[in-house]
Amino acid sequence: MAAAAAVAALAIPRGHGPAETGFITAELTAEPGADTAPRVEFSTRADGALVIRRYGLEGLTAAATVALAVTRKGFDLAIEERVTPAPSSSAATLDSEPPQPVNCATFILPGLSSERYHLKYNSDPTSSFCTLAWRNLPGFAATRPMT
Repeated sequence: MAAAAAVAALAIPRGHGPAETGFITAELTAEPGADTAPRVEFSTRADGALVIRRYGLEGLTAAATVALAVTRKGFDLAIEERVTPAPSSSAATLDSEPPQPVNCATFILPGLSSERYHLKYNSDPTSSFCTLAWRNLPGFAATRPMT
């Protein structure tokens, strides 16, 4: 009986530790000829950082802000997309050029180790999401449609 209790105690999951949330702001770019289907492209750099490229955000200009709230709990990542269109006060005046339209938001998520991760990317503004499970090794690349 004591041996069974010891084995049961060892089998109880220890949890993932506390959840940590950080924020990342995108670099917005215009890529002529790029497919604008709503999707997220993931790739791992040589230093282990995850590059996230978001396509399909319509009606944004370079004056907009696209940011991610990244909650990390162990090897699980929950990402919430936040989109803030350009304020109307940034409209062009006679002295300035209008803000240029953009079609890609690029994020860099540093500090990931060479482990297996699970990620959920959620976009409330577009009512869409995608999921990904991967081993974070240099050269990894994947594309997920936003559904």
